[in-house]
Amino acid sequence: MTIDGLSTAKLLQPRSVEELAEIVSIEKGSIVPLGARTQTHFGNPLRSADCAIDVSALRRITEYNPADLTIHVEPGVTLGQLQEALLANNQFLPLDPWNGPDATMGGIAAANAQGPFRAVGTIRDWIIGMKVVEVTGRISKAGGRVVKNVTGYDLHKLYTGSIGTLAIIAEISLKLRAKFGCTATSITQASDVSTAAQLIASIRHSRLEPVSCEWVGPENEIWVRLGEHPSAVEWQLKNLPSADWTIFEGNEESAAWERLRSRYQRMGPALLRVVGLPTAVREIIEEYQPAEWIAHALNGIVLAQVRTAADIRRIREKYRAVIEKMPLEMRRELPTFGLNDAEYALMRKMKHAFDPEGRLNPGRHVDGERNQ
Repeated sequence: MTIDGLSTAKLLQPRSVEELAEIVSIEKGSIVPLGARTQTHFGNPLRSADCAIDVSALRRITEYNPADLTIHVEPGVTLGQLQEALLANNQFLPLDPWNGPDATMGGIAAANAQGPFRAVGTIRDWIIGMKVVEVTGRISKAGGRVVKNVTGYDLHKLYTGSIGTLAIIAEISLKLRAKFGCTATSITQASDVSTAAQLIASIRHSRLEPVSCEWVGPENEIWVRLGEHPSAVEWQLKNLPSADWTIFEGNEESAAWERLRSRYQRMGPALLRVVGLPTAVREIIEEYQPAEWIAHALNGIVLAQVRTAADIRRIREKYRAVIEKMPLEMRRELPTFGLNDAEYALMRKMKHAFDPEGRLNPGRHVDGERNQ
């Protein structure tokens, strides 16, 4: 197996958390945790890969409490598998990361993978606890197994988004919500950037409560997804700002969002996640003129297709920007997260505290941000 141009000496697939812990305790070289491998392009390039550990066989739903709206899953459980298990009780986990339903929950949490379903938060907002395997092989727990708990430090929030560089996720405890009674998506195409920005501003200042609001360019399409009780969705559809809206429901709606997911997958080869205020989305688009973009228009995140490393450096002079995906050669040239000095120093201390020898996914996160 080759990851970031590195060939791993061995690939192991534990069948239990205890076996995972034993493998980690025995291995002395660098360790690369893997799941469905939908996010291996994310993060700084690996610096070594002595042993890859595939956790996709850890795919049990260990406990599900519908009355408490909580579920506990091993890292190899896919998002699709999880959502299927929740259908019988009319519940769901409101996530739709761009890497799709085949992504594992461990991978989604490790990368804090995100998608257009942003009004209800990212996976970090739905995790209430974790079980992890530390670099020593010790199994430890963070958070709790119920929605209301007092357990000190929220270490599970620290592990979320750390790309397996602090510990290997062995179980995730999640809170859930009741499935929307109805969803519908309205799409319109604005004549230009100015008109699109004005339309989005009207939505932002209205009484509408979209669960997704995407500005897709260069066509200047506005996608508004509504989810709630059927009567609430109907009221919101009637109160959309004046435009030539096309409404999608049921299978047509699902197909429309799948088309947008496919479009995201095709964007690139260099894609940047630019983070600004919601009011700055138009400025980001007009100032940097990406060839294509998908903007989470109500929270200020713009997924922008960029051309060169110089483009990224220029954007980072003004905005926080994370490299979403990029060819290996460019990832070797530019840091993924663009940390400032204070952030880098703090996160280096954190990495050293959890993984003193730098063996877990070496180089993937903070230890790959700068030349050592």
